[in-house]
Amino acid sequence: MNLEEGVAAVVYRTGLEPLLRRTTNRGKVGIVVYHDPSPERLESHLHFLSTRYSFVTLTELVSATRSRDWSRMPENGIVITLDDGHRGNRDLRTVFARYGVRPTIFLATGPVRENGLFWFLLPGVEPVRLKLLTPAERRAAVSGAMAAAPPPTTRHALTPDEVKQLTEIADFGSHTVSHPVLPLCSDAEAAEEIARSRVEVAELTGVECLHFCFPNGDYGPRELGLVEAAGYASARTTEVGWNGPGSNPFRLRIVSGADDASVAMLATHLTGLLRVRRLFSDRRWRRRLRARVASLSG
Repeated sequence: MNLEEGVAAVVYRTGLEPLLRRTTNRGKVGIVVYHDPSPERLESHLHFLSTRYSFVTLTELVSATRSRDWSRMPENGIVITLDDGHRGNRDLRTVFARYGVRPTIFLATGPVRENGLFWFLLPGVEPVRLKLLTPAERRAAVSGAMAAAPPPTTRHALTPDEVKQLTEIADFGSHTVSHPVLPLCSDAEAAEEIARSRVEVAELTGVECLHFCFPNGDYGPRELGLVEAAGYASARTTEVGWNGPGSNPFRLRIVSGADDASVAMLATHLTGLLRVRRLFSDRRWRRRLRARVASLSG
């Protein structure tokens, strides 16, 4: 057992999470983020959450936040979202149905509509290095990697038909077209990624796309303005915290990113300790991103 799991086990056994749920987090709504969890892991998480929280949809949370009418929100609400649109999400419908959960899946529409491949999962690609490239630089690097090694023969992303089928049990939001780090895009590129993906999600699902999610959690004032101008009702970040009636619907926060987390670690995230960890783990990335943005504008 590593140090983090040891701390999580102590937090879980001492009951800190239910104490905070009844006090400082009472009346607030948390968002738990997944990408491509296994059905078994999701089952264990939803079983745990169902004994302590009331599941609400992202649309319900956004409606309450925008109207500032919190009367229909449960004392301990929790929202489930999934990023990217991984093909493994199709195997989760039974688990979601069992617990009465209607998640929101944020689609990167390019891979869904085209070859099904996420650039950050391709063999020979270093995702962290490519995140610091402009879209044109990233496309060149990905082309080089695909020329050097055969691309996967199986899809990473859901197919359009699978998205349509999942509308029975899930809502869908936008995660841009190509999953870029938006602050490294030009004004025109950022606007296109944000606006076009909203249209494409609606075309894939047959339902208006209301919600946006910032790839990699990176955004600034420009991105916030573009999301609102494109007609979305909300945007979800990767900033850590709970959401209440005074929250900004375009800066919704999360309580956990939980694909591989144990139940004890998920409980620890729900106490707010993830925020402390993120203060240290994200600092270096933010510095590097700011330096790269400055170099492009200089």
